[in-house]
Amino acid sequence: MLKTKRGVAALLLSVSCTLSAGELRLNNGAVLPGELASISADKLVWKADKIGEVTVSKADITSLQTSHAIAVQEAPDKAARTDCIVHVESSLWSLDCASRVPNQVAFAQLHSMPPATSTNGKVTTSLDIERGANPSETIEFDLAARWLRPTHRHNVDASVDYETSDGDTTEDEADASYQYDLLRSEGWFWFGRTRYYRDKFEALQEAYSLGVGIGREFTPLDDLRLSVQGGPMEIHYVYSDQGSGTEPGGAWRWSMDWQTPWRGIKAFHSGDLGWIFAIDDGYLFQSKSGVTFPLYEGLIGEVRLDYDRTGVNAFEGSKKDIEWVLGLGYKW
Repeated sequence: MLKTKRGVAALLLSVSCTLSAGELRLNNGAVLPGELASISADKLVWKADKIGEVTVSKADITSLQTSHAIAVQEAPDKAARTDCIVHVESSLWSLDCASRVPNQVAFAQLHSMPPATSTNGKVTTSLDIERGANPSETIEFDLAARWLRPTHRHNVDASVDYETSDGDTTEDEADASYQYDLLRSEGWFWFGRTRYYRDKFEALQEAYSLGVGIGREFTPLDDLRLSVQGGPMEIHYVYSDQGSGTEPGGAWRWSMDWQTPWRGIKAFHSGDLGWIFAIDDGYLFQSKSGVTFPLYEGLIGEVRLDYDRTGVNAFEGSKKDIEWVLGLGYKW
């Protein structure tokens, strides 16, 4: 009976291997029929038959056959290749793409590209309530979202900060922007951006801007993304002591996102510099630096340092504003 059961099991395994279009072999002798799901810098996700997705170190793979074509990038400084078949034989990796003949590749650099259509973002909020001699309530809301398509991208950012003290409004700040990116090769993109800024208790009380420019994204490491962009802007401004007007200016923006290997913690930094050319010291610099950490499912906690600086003095003679923020949010 035991021999019969073993024979049936061997037969079933043989049939499943025959029906599967792909096969993964590891250096410990394991054989997993299935298909390739995705690749990172040092790992591979294999969708095994009857088991599901299995994460495997690339160094443990001796052979791989798959019929599932994916978009891959051989190195951070190279353009992505589409419709590629990854093949491994005797631990030697090769890539067969529709756009060129097969060639050997270094598996340490090879990784799959994100889906052609995807959406990601996060929304966070913080509430600070103080009771005592000077009671106050502060509410802050932040949103960042991206809609990625094969040839273009939509970006939305919004931040609202509102504070009351002793029944009077002491802070009323809002910052919202929309940016459309036209994607080119090797991380380059053209962009068009519109932005609204308001702070009733600073020297620059309100600003509307519209402009275009060029930017580029870099991926020097597998989980590290850098972005820089800049271009001319037409800016309508309202200063507390200089009145209002519409003048040409410029805007520069940069960002960093790093998905660390520690417990799902993500580090980030972003900076934004806008300048009105016709006004001496007519600039506004803003930056956000911090980390997010997972709590449950899509819920996250965030610790962030916000820094703002203007060239023109505010009412109390201050040019900068520094604020620590501890928030709760959702990430998708």
